[in-house]
Amino acid sequence: MRCLRSIVFSLLFVLLIAVFNVHSTNIPPHIQRHDMVYKYSRFFSSSKSLAMSDKVERRVDDIEKSIGDSRIYRGLEMKNGLTALLISDPDTDKSAVSLSVAVGSLSEPKDLPGLAHFCEHMLFLGTKKYPAENEFTQFLTQNGGSYNAYTASDHTNYYYSIKTESLKSSLDRFAQFFLEPLFTTSATEREIGAVNSEHEKNVADDYWRLAQLEKNAADPNHPYNQFGTGTKETLWVLPNSKNISVRDQLLEFHSKWYSSHLMYLTILGKEDLNTLEEIAVTLFGDIEKKNVEKPYWNDPIYKEKQLATKTIVVPVKDIRVLSVNFLIPDQSKYYRSKPCRYLSALFGHEGPTSILTVLKKRGWSSKLSAGNKFEARGIELFDVDVDLTEKGVDHVDDIIKLIFQYVNMLRREGPQEWFHDENSNISKMQFQFKDKGSPLDYVYRLSANMINLKLEDVLTSEYLIHEWRPDLIVELLSYFRPDNMRATVVSKVFQDKTDTVDKYYGTPYSIIPIPTETLNEWSKDDLCEDLKMPLKNEFIATDFNLVPIDKNEPGNPYIVHESHLLRCWFKTDTEFRLPKAFVSIDFFSHIVMIDPFHCNIMSLFVRLFNEDFSEYTWDATRASLHLIIQPTSYGFKMQLSGFNHKLDVLLKKTIDKLLTFKIDPLRFEILKEEKIRDLKNIDMEQPYHSAMRYNSIILSEDAWDPKDLLAAIHDVKIENIEEFIKKFLSQMFMESLVYGNIDKPKALELMQILETPFLGQNGFRKLLPRQMFRSREIELKDRESALFETTSDHHSSSCVYIHLQCGVQSTLSNMIVGLFNEIIKESCFNTLRTQEQLGYIVFSSSSRSHGVLSLRIIVQSDRSPMYVDTRIENYINTIEDLLMHMSEEEFKKYKDALAVKLLEKPKGLLKQAAVYQQEIDTHDYNFNRAQIEVEALKSIVKKDIVKFYHDQISQSGEKRHKLAVHIKSTLKNTSEEMDNSLISNNNSILIGDITNFKMEHSLYPLPTPFIPVGLTSTKSKL
Repeated sequence: MRCLRSIVFSLLFVLLIAVFNVHSTNIPPHIQRHDMVYKYSRFFSSSKSLAMSDKVERRVDDIEKSIGDSRIYRGLEMKNGLTALLISDPDTDKSAVSLSVAVGSLSEPKDLPGLAHFCEHMLFLGTKKYPAENEFTQFLTQNGGSYNAYTASDHTNYYYSIKTESLKSSLDRFAQFFLEPLFTTSATEREIGAVNSEHEKNVADDYWRLAQLEKNAADPNHPYNQFGTGTKETLWVLPNSKNISVRDQLLEFHSKWYSSHLMYLTILGKEDLNTLEEIAVTLFGDIEKKNVEKPYWNDPIYKEKQLATKTIVVPVKDIRVLSVNFLIPDQSKYYRSKPCRYLSALFGHEGPTSILTVLKKRGWSSKLSAGNKFEARGIELFDVDVDLTEKGVDHVDDIIKLIFQYVNMLRREGPQEWFHDENSNISKMQFQFKDKGSPLDYVYRLSANMINLKLEDVLTSEYLIHEWRPDLIVELLSYFRPDNMRATVVSKVFQDKTDTVDKYYGTPYSIIPIPTETLNEWSKDDLCEDLKMPLKNEFIATDFNLVPIDKNEPGNPYIVHESHLLRCWFKTDTEFRLPKAFVSIDFFSHIVMIDPFHCNIMSLFVRLFNEDFSEYTWDATRASLHLIIQPTSYGFKMQLSGFNHKLDVLLKKTIDKLLTFKIDPLRFEILKEEKIRDLKNIDMEQPYHSAMRYNSIILSEDAWDPKDLLAAIHDVKIENIEEFIKKFLSQMFMESLVYGNIDKPKALELMQILETPFLGQNGFRKLLPRQMFRSREIELKDRESALFETTSDHHSSSCVYIHLQCGVQSTLSNMIVGLFNEIIKESCFNTLRTQEQLGYIVFSSSSRSHGVLSLRIIVQSDRSPMYVDTRIENYINTIEDLLMHMSEEEFKKYKDALAVKLLEKPKGLLKQAAVYQQEIDTHDYNFNRAQIEVEALKSIVKKDIVKFYHDQISQSGEKRHKLAVHIKSTLKNTSEEMDNSLISNNNSILIGDITNFKMEHSLYPLPTPFIPVGLTSTKSKL
């Protein structure tokens, strides 16, 4: 049967290609005509009666999908009301599952904020059939899986991936979440700590703070006016003071709302649809249907009293933002016409006649974004968010006036069908030629989307615009009025000018009615002559032909061009066969890392160039042809990706602009001030981010502390940048990757576009081999334990980062370290987070940097760093027992799980490009890494892991190299928790001066590249 299906599919595909070829227009018919989006699934559905049919109300086999999608789909509506989407993908190397429940934080009791989120946490901690708290997560770990969950306002989503052979067993465990969870008393009391730690992590995060203020500003009688995360106070202290049993409330919440008819299940596996249906119906068909309706919130979250107001906010970081929110009707029912997509594309445009361009010219902003925000069923907003300059803060009312002048222009022009058609064509291109995507990301998006969609449209709803409905655009614009908006202004200038403090995040703010005269001014029907409809987009691809495959071409990237200026790695895509490409160019020079002053120059240059050039590149971005330029330690990296048809046009224009770019003095001052704020704001990042950054600074041969960068940036002037960039571009080296729907002649043409302008410069000099050396890593001494301590003044959580160096990489050592982490990561999480409740952020991982392997354990906690460090070391001591008691069968499971992860194929052209790019960036050039390392993995036996533990991980290990980074919060007093015990017991060396510490240590050698390359190397023979 499978062979027959594949034959039929091939014939059908050939017929479809033939149909396409009879059209002579530039735009292929499958882009022009919606009716060419095929519905394959009906063709493949079996006519025989299916097992468990007594539990199925309806099957949907005509789910609309793109023509290149080889997966087969079936929708099910079970008799208990559960909706399921089954996806058969015989080629997948990972299965994935997601279940969304159409209930979230808006449905929890008002006196128990965070209960829905707490319920999400608790479902992972044991069920009647599988009572062990970490049974489900341990099963996933041993079978190459991963998992996550989130609680939104109107739904909760659980999702995981697993090796294909273990799908059915995992589903049996997963289904118990919704049948018979335990909610044990001990787990309930402990997991409140994890929820509280999660909230503590967010307290100093401006994103979370501003999101809560949106809720605070809502009608007090609306459930939107609430707090959704939960804390120890809301879920334990206050309920206990009122004799409320939180466990009983959890049971009641789950019993009431976790109803089958509110559940939306997506399963992706290798199995055929009939097998997937039998599994799904057997395991989920008996979930009880409760007597509740799917929640929908008809009442507006903001009433007249809450509208026409301005909220001023003091942020944690030095950010300046204006957010204008319009209350609009729920647009989800208009997904076939997408009026919000039309307006988002206009308000967020960055072309010459856009709002942003006018704001830039006036010196008021450098960034703008716009679009609808679906908060919950029945609750929707349209936001225009503007990053403000110092001058912009003083012109907030003028900026809002400009937004309304843009609205006036749109009303006078009326809905433009040509712009709708442009959006529609772009969305069709994106849909027809979309990457397959990872199974995990795919299923969790689909299960959430299913809540509000017909099964037939669940694949197309995010993309296709089926209908031209100018009436809906006109209606939507009618809500863009001064009396139907809220403005929020965020800036440090409001310090000491607010009258309210949010009780959950401590955010200072005030809500002020907007004066009538201001509202009247904004209501005037006047225009700004600089604001117009965009020009037509010339970057929309019209050539989707695929280049032929050269069967003699090597299977991995190989060097097609090499000179003293440029090395190009090239490969035509043979796997995904999409009309897309990826081109990267790494611009390298030794002069960038000389000092912080020159690092700042490069960073500022890239900012200035990107902002100036964005007016030109915006149309390319809209047409899914992306240009990204980012500073690196040694220069900058340029990446072009997307539809390949006009990629050469964008590359040529970019290089021309690079060589002729002139800095605008106004934009220089604005972006320099923005960079200064960014450097200052680094101190306010999450503690675990700070710990990772300091770890990198300490161990990297060349790395500058943000404090050094901040001290040096004030001296940077325009002439410094112009002189430096001229010098940089006259003595550099470029390394490029060209991959995708491009043949060798086209790749060489692109390299000529890239190389010729630089070679034509007078005085260009090649880099010498010694100027091409990359940074190395500091080598800690055998049995050394080094400790770096610093403080955080903005977060109540502290952090401990334990970094254990494991030597220079080799194929075998890579696998030993990776397998060791695979074995311990679940027990590490279970011990330090679930059992000891040290914090919300707890993980172990293996890493490779500068060719050096390491194992790291990170815990962000409200306990003192010294205490957490001792608990981590205590956990490390238990690993020996874990290894000694591990059976050979368990050991093999971990090896198999790691092999599954390593051999998982990239699920799209960009993902594959990223794999190749990683090998080029690290100068390893091991493009067959996964296959080679899995072969090495097969040879590893348990005693190899035990020896590795005793030598390099155990506290008594002769080759143990430990660096601990402690970030201690100044907002909590934890001095009673053994602050000096670690130093006294473990003889840790306290790092006082990072530079001196580095000077006292040698450097690891860089590993030998898998493919020898150099400035004078010949082309690789692969």
